Amino acid sequence: MSPRPPRYRYVAFWIEGSSSFRRDDVVDALRACLGRASLVEFHATKGLVRCTNFEKDETIRALVSIDRVAGQAVRVTTLGTSGTIRRATEKYLR
Repeated sequence: MSPRPPRYRYVAFWIEGSSSFRRDDVVDALRACLGRASLVEFHATKGLVRCTNFEKDETIRALVSIDRVAGQAVRVTTLGTSGTIRRATEKYLR
């Protein structure tokens, strides 16, 4: 473990599916595969997950492993990672 305190990272992702999803459905899918990461923003098919810098790689692997949301087959693609919500939103979600 590093002597430095953990810093937050924001991972932007995109859900490819047959329709758009509700925030609650995405939260349920995330909780099934991610322990401590949390959903910060979500709009129809794009979202932002917060994790620590130590958990970033694990979070990305877990996001990519999601294959079902609300019972529908999906494919999750990560768009990028940033250190602030503002920069992640500007760069990946607009």
